[in-house]
Amino acid sequence: MKNKFKLLAGGIFLAMAANSYAIDGAINFTGAIVEEACEINGGEELNIPLGTYSAAQFQEIGDLSPKIPFTLPLDNCPIVTATNPTPHFRIWLEADTVADTTDLIALGNDYGDAMADGVGIRVEDAKTNQIMKINGLPDIIYPIPGKVMTVDLLAYYESFKLAGEITAGAADARVKVTLDYR
Repeated sequence: MKNKFKLLAGGIFLAMAANSYAIDGAINFTGAIVEEACEINGGEELNIPLGTYSAAQFQEIGDLSPKIPFTLPLDNCPIVTATNPTPHFRIWLEADTVADTTDLIALGNDYGDAMADGVGIRVEDAKTNQIMKINGLPDIIYPIPGKVMTVDLLAYYESFKLAGEITAGAADARVKVTLDYR
């Protein structure tokens, strides 16, 4: 009987020891899922032609091609209600970036085509000229004025190498877009 008691007591202490550990803090995740969200371009992809330029045009690091304006058309946007009190969103852009940069989109496509080297693509908000963050929480907050709206942006090539190091080739990229309603 004593052995059974010792075995039982030992099992209880072992079980308690497995659940006792130091806690240095906690992380509480919060959020919401909304019923409605803005639909980008009717659910179709946007194709933005940035143009064709000579590699010789880019003489210094940071040289730019002309800024090409484009519009992100949005419809079916949520309006403020008791269940959806968020009247704004941020645009989250996700893409591969040029090494050692955070907001310069690397060239590449889904087909494995040979790409130009030495330039990347930059995107700006057209109203504020603020550079759009890539793979990070954006700073720019866009108010939702109604069910249909547009966001005006600019895109352009920017060199990250000197003139003699830039090579010719296709200059394509794909960027995933998420509207973040926090």
